[in-house]
Amino acid sequence: MVAVVLGHAWPFMPGEEYLQIWRMPLFFFLAGFFFSTTRDLAAEFHVRWRTLGIPYLTWLVLLCGLVIIHHYTPRPFEDTWWTVIGALYGGGLTDMPFLAFWFISVLFTAALLLRLVVRLPWWAQVLCAVGGLALAKVPESGMSFTPLAIGLAPACMAYMLAGYWTRRLIAHPRLTAAAQSVWAGVLGVALVVLGIGSVAAGVRTMNMKWSGFGDFLLSPAVAVTICIGLTLIFSTWAQWGLSRLPRAGVAVSELVRTGTLVVFFHPYVLFVIWDVIDVPLLRVAVALAVCWPLGLLVNRTVLSPYLTGLPREPKPPRSAPRTAAAPG
Repeated sequence: MVAVVLGHAWPFMPGEEYLQIWRMPLFFFLAGFFFSTTRDLAAEFHVRWRTLGIPYLTWLVLLCGLVIIHHYTPRPFEDTWWTVIGALYGGGLTDMPFLAFWFISVLFTAALLLRLVVRLPWWAQVLCAVGGLALAKVPESGMSFTPLAIGLAPACMAYMLAGYWTRRLIAHPRLTAAAQSVWAGVLGVALVVLGIGSVAAGVRTMNMKWSGFGDFLLSPAVAVTICIGLTLIFSTWAQWGLSRLPRAGVAVSELVRTGTLVVFFHPYVLFVIWDVIDVPLLRVAVALAVCWPLGLLVNRTVLSPYLTGLPREPKPPRSAPRTAAAPG
């Protein structure tokens, strides 16, 4: 999530290609990594509508309202009505403060598509993934300008499929012990270095919102390599560290639950502070300092299902009252 905010707060940053190659693929990869194996298509739609669809519509209304309000202030958006129209259409027509909306609509569609694809033989799944990436090569970023950018869903589903099979491979009885060992973290570092080194050697990076998937099959393969590496590092070394710091683990879990709100709201925060704060990293810090606490607060209110797609967090139980010791 920090990488997403950084990419929006510091456009054309030095070394941007090393961030772009993995920051959005990682979201889709992890969505596939944690993909349920028990749902049917109807259940998948229901879950995605609750966790993605309802927040999407809620934030669309809220941010469109804010854009219109700004029209009557000294700080309007560049083109109020075109901004609203672009937001309603979605995908490549979205602009500040709707920068990340394409990701949610594409994730929604890609998840449904993956639910269908995983029922096919493995070789047919591979063909679907390759076909999706080929479809993204339509000239002039054509797939990004489909309604809600659903034309990008087949290509993004390829990353989800990679995550899906990565999870199943490391869960194989013959690989489970190795995947949980210290050497899995070492392998993870090696894969990340290999991926970053490939970009340094000339493999093109990506800008997925604009249907930019780099070198056909090669750039996605590099992205998946980095995603696997990061997953191995964080499922071993980082997990072991958090297991020894229970409070830190709880804090990380709480911040993860604010992710949807951060995706939708951070571009507006950046818009408000853009002319006030010139230092990109400080913009990132301020945006997160606003969005994370707000998300933690919202998750404890009745607004949580609408703004974060999660059920309201229950209040922590009160301490049990002291009672007299039993006789004897």
